[in-house]
Amino acid sequence: MTMPLPMAPTQILLHSDQHNGQFLFVSNDMEGPDKVVEAHPPAGEFRNRFEAQSDGNGGVRLYNPATGFYLFVSDDDAAGDKVVEGHPYRDEPRNSFIPLEPEPGSFMFLNPTYGRFLFLSNDQRAGDYVIEAHPNVELRNRFTAIPVA
Repeated sequence: MTMPLPMAPTQILLHSDQHNGQFLFVSNDMEGPDKVVEAHPPAGEFRNRFEAQSDGNGGVRLYNPATGFYLFVSDDDAAGDKVVEGHPYRDEPRNSFIPLEPEPGSFMFLNPTYGRFLFLSNDQRAGDYVIEAHPNVELRNRFTAIPVA
């Protein structure tokens, strides 16, 4: 079932219960010119905030105002999964996600370009968990969108 997220200008935190609770953020770790999207426990950092912006096709772009970057599913491979990164290009098709609500308050983000879901992987960089995309439907794909007051 599709469900609208709080849309821009409302800012949200994307939280996963996996690994004792983690919040997504755009890190300073680089893959070429792009920044790797990761997750960590602190909730209060500005870089944890995202805006869900309409892509004009029924999906959303996840914009990080701290960096001015949009989340996208990259071509960078991590053991068969795709690394999720951030870049400044607004209108790239890989930026689009369809939010699905498998149960009330829990969202999965499907990237229609690759047919893959965002998930909190077990891979780490400097102690933070890397966000990746895979075709599987599982608990690690689920995120809570928490509006920022």
